[in-house]
Amino acid sequence: MATTLKVSHRTAIVVVVRHRDPLLRLGVVAALRDDGRFSVHTDDDAALHTGAAMGAAETADVVIADLETGESFVESTRHRHHPPRVMVLTHRDGETDIQRALSRGVLGYLLTGCGLGDIIDGVLALHRGQRYLAQAAAMRLAEHLSFQSLTGREVEVLHLVAAGWSNKMVANDLGMAVGTVKAHLKAILGKLNARTRTEAAHVALRRGLLVTAPSGTPSLSQRRARRPGVPAHHATL
Repeated sequence: MATTLKVSHRTAIVVVVRHRDPLLRLGVVAALRDDGRFSVHTDDDAALHTGAAMGAAETADVVIADLETGESFVESTRHRHHPPRVMVLTHRDGETDIQRALSRGVLGYLLTGCGLGDIIDGVLALHRGQRYLAQAAAMRLAEHLSFQSLTGREVEVLHLVAAGWSNKMVANDLGMAVGTVKAHLKAILGKLNARTRTEAAHVALRRGLLVTAPSGTPSLSQRRARRPGVPAHHATL
């Protein structure tokens, strides 16, 4: 019996759960501990940056974390010869978030609300050295491949238009002609397969191309007021 336990402990996949959401963290830990293939550990919030906590995570086979913690952990362990493989569990399903995480070295991307089977399959896949994406995340990336990417200037124009700015306001703020704004909008509609600027904004938000919601866009006066050498009374139209 002792020999069997020793072999089981040695061959178990070591998983460390470092999610900021305490309920998600407890749920994942409880679920995985019921599976004998895993040796599951966690850090409490107060120990996230202690040497003991970091040591436990750095010796893991797989680390399950929220998006921000996962990306930071990948960066901090990049120098290791065999760094733990990181899978994030997040509500953020925009293609920009998914692409950024994968480009930074995250191997697994799951969305909150996924089933236990997805978490288990993800851990097993990462342990084998494979990527694992939630179906919705994979669909976002597939959708991205069917669209042309927006340029930085097009994203800036779309962000302002989505906030309700007129072409003239956008042109004045970005220092371009109204005709140039219209040309950018035409390109944006084509790339997003949208018929109107409102539809383009909805598509961009769904795909995570707009960093913040349009309502969070500064007013023209606020943007102008932050520019050096531009008097506040010039910030209105």
